[in-house]
This record gives sequence, structure tokens and C-alpha cells, in this order.
Amino acid sequence: MPAPPPPKNGAGQPLALPEFPWPPPHFSAFQLLERAWLAPQAGATLGSAARHLEAAFDAAGYVERSYYRVPGGFALASRAEQIHDDASPYALPQRWSVDESGTGKGFADRLRALFNAPPGRYRVIVFVVTDQDFAAAPRAPTGPEAGAWVTSGGLRLPQAIAVQAYTPTHYTSALIYEFERRSTREAAEVRTPGVAPGRVHLEKGGLWQALAAD
Repeated sequence: MPAPPPPKNGAGQPLALPEFPWPPPHFSAFQLLERAWLAPQAGATLGSAARHLEAAFDAAGYVERSYYRVPGGFALASRAEQIHDDASPYALPQRWSVDESGTGKGFADRLRALFNAPPGRYRVIVFVVTDQDFAAAPRAPTGPEAGAWVTSGGLRLPQAIAVQAYTPTHYTSALIYEFERRSTREAAEVRTPGVAPGRVHLEKGGLWQALAAD
């Protein structure tokens, strides 16, 4: 079934929210989230689900994120962070050192920065809220492909999307993109599959606990 047309604003113009690649590029790990965490009460909307995700990001120290449009909903992408072998984040300031110069830039810019980062492991977490079934694209993102992604995300979810209902067919997935750069002579590459499952990434990053407690 073809994807529905992009939502429009009150003036009938398409929303100025970048599209996240669809279907999403092959990811390292994933985890479905409990519906009660995103839609704990009747009348939940995509906007209220977004607020729960933002609150979890804030509680876990992910102070920057970007919104993207996907069929039937939205995606919310984290800033790239450096992680240990057990999937726990580095302490500050090393946690965010991969893209200090990219503050305020978009998801694609931050992914691109991973290909010049110091040797190590890095992670980007993307929450996808949609009512559409999807499978990952066959291949993981490469440097040139990541550079062709959208260059910036939205700072907030547009009202035309936020007011839409979080219906019984909506669900939320956490997609984990785990990158590794083995040496300064090699580009960072996404690990497929990753070393840790999706839930472990969320727990080590503090997001699982924050979502469960919200």
C-alpha cells in the first residue's frame, strides 16, 4: 500500500520537516517500547508521545535531538555519543566529543562526523513512531549514503503532526545505530548486528529507566 501523502499545515502547504530515510537504513539493534509509556491515557496524540520521548532524552542527558517525518508519524534522533564496549556512554566531556563542532547541525551532519571521529565506538538512537509496518533497508548506511541524508532536523514536532491521534495501530521502536572506527586509517562503519541488543543500549544510556518512570 502506498504511503499516505505528507501532512500539511493550516495553509495547505507541505510541512517543512525533513524526511527520515524510509525504510530506515539497516540498524545494529532495535527494541519495541511499551505502549503504556507513550500512550498511558485515552486520547493520546503523537504530540503527547513526543513529549514522553523528549522527557526521557532530557532525563538521560540527551539534551539535543532532531525531528524527522516518516510515513504515519515521526522519528526523533539523538546526538551521536561515544560508548564503551558494554554500551555505556563515556563520561563528560568525552561522551559528546565526536561532534562538538556540529552543535545545532542535523542528524546527517552528525553521522558524517562519525567517519572522521577518533577510533572507538559510537551510537545514534532513533525513536520511530508510526502506524506503518516496516523492515530495515537491506544495507547499513555508508559514508556517502549518510552524507546524502537530510542535513537538518526539526527542533520541534509540527502542530499538524502533533495533534494526530496515537491510534491503536501506532507503535514506537528504538533503532540503534552502532558505529565503530578501528583506526585512524579506517572509516567508521555501522555494526550489523551490534554487540549488544537494543534494550541493553537503552538501559545503559538511561533511556529505558526514564521511559518506564515517566
